Amino acid sequence: MPQNTKTITAEGFSAPVLQAIAYGALQQLNWTIKYAGENMLVGYTPKKWNQYSNEITVSTEENQLTVTSKMIHGESFDVTGRTKKQTTEFLNAFESVKSSAGESSINEWNQRIASLKSETIEVAEQEVKEAQQVDQVMNFSKGGNQITYGIIAINVVVFLLMAFNGVNVMTPTTLDIIKWGANFGPLTLTGDWWRLISCVFIHIGIIHLVFNMYALLMVGVYLEPMLGKVRYITAYLCTGIFASLVSLWWHSTPVASAGASGAIFGMYGVFLALLSTNLIPKQVRDSLLKSIGIFIVYNLAYGMRSGVDNSAHIGGLIGGLIIGYSFFPGLKVVTKPIAPIIAILAIVTIGIAGVYLQQNKLAHETRTLSTQEFNDAPKYDAQLARFSEAERKALAPFGDASKDLTMFAEQLRNVSLPEWDTAAEAVQRMKTYKVSDKAIHQAELFEKYVELRKEETRLRIQILTTNDTTGNTALMNVSDQLKGIINDLKDLNKH
Repeated sequence: MPQNTKTITAEGFSAPVLQAIAYGALQQLNWTIKYAGENMLVGYTPKKWNQYSNEITVSTEENQLTVTSKMIHGESFDVTGRTKKQTTEFLNAFESVKSSAGESSINEWNQRIASLKSETIEVAEQEVKEAQQVDQVMNFSKGGNQITYGIIAINVVVFLLMAFNGVNVMTPTTLDIIKWGANFGPLTLTGDWWRLISCVFIHIGIIHLVFNMYALLMVGVYLEPMLGKVRYITAYLCTGIFASLVSLWWHSTPVASAGASGAIFGMYGVFLALLSTNLIPKQVRDSLLKSIGIFIVYNLAYGMRSGVDNSAHIGGLIGGLIIGYSFFPGLKVVTKPIAPIIAILAIVTIGIAGVYLQQNKLAHETRTLSTQEFNDAPKYDAQLARFSEAERKALAPFGDASKDLTMFAEQLRNVSLPEWDTAAEAVQRMKTYKVSDKAIHQAELFEKYVELRKEETRLRIQILTTNDTTGNTALMNVSDQLKGIINDLKDLNKH
């Protein structure tokens, strides 16, 4: 950080006397005198609306005084030369006080310095005590981040393996991420239960990976030392599974879900739960609680606007809150064994996942990527993934409530209609493949669904651009038909 230091000689003056005169100079400048030590003073320049305060350190010894002005708020450059101006300003005040100060003034300043030294010692002792309290809970001095680094390494290695095998590093296709382990209903619900956790280590492009790993590192540096490695990895895996289950439950139309964000939201949920208790000392709890709250609210809001799988985020967050509160008693009483709570969490998570998968199990003929019964099954699955992606993009404009009606109409015309055309093309191809009768029936329902969506989009554009409300009746009729098709698709997937 930028700073400026100047040293002057003062023949015939002892260190204590020079310290007393420096005190008078700081007082004359109306700079805040904060701390005092043996032959040292620390003060701060006034804060203004357009600039931070600087730290002023004055140290004295026999016949010599040194003053330093330092920027302490993360500044990289001292463009205006403030630190140099402030050291010069102090030395001018020092010379003025030195030439006019009498013995009584020096004695008075020495008394104030002595009192300030006692206060400084008390403050230092209190800060040490608070730091020990924080460290006792958050375990910074003894804990490490090996698990966090390990999780990041696994994610990076998987991403590199995907790239080396030809997956686009910026925009991988939906089929690519499904093949590498994304959470995809037709596969997860027909035997690929492992996708509930494998999807947590698959990312949809390098930007997705970088943002998720940064968010994990930010929470991991606090949470891993605090929880310990066993609790930390348990929380990560369990919240990842909860996020995947909620994503499956939420999406009636299959969506390929991937990324560590569900588990990461889970870790922020764990941290949020612990910050809402009295476990962490108040001096650090409030600032951390504010930061975590801002992260969660901002990312959930961003997810709503951009078509991100917010259901996984919410599932991970809720799972993390529950796990965080379950960890609290064991963290409060450090001698309490952790094995029982870890075993309970593992059993409950696996049990919930097992029950959900069993109750929502799809017939094996809906499985397309690895089935052997129909020759065109992989092609069908590729088009199904293409359809799902087009549907997600077509519905994305509805997620932003902040735009005006004209912009909404433009997005419906320029984004939604072309994507529905893409979805229609995918469905037409699905109907031509050699697959099960049920899969063909599904494609036929998708065909009706897309046509209704296109008609709905055209009606909305007409209403928005002409202010003609006569189309509302037709729009309601289309909406009713859509609900019927969606229910038919749900019923089809139940059998």
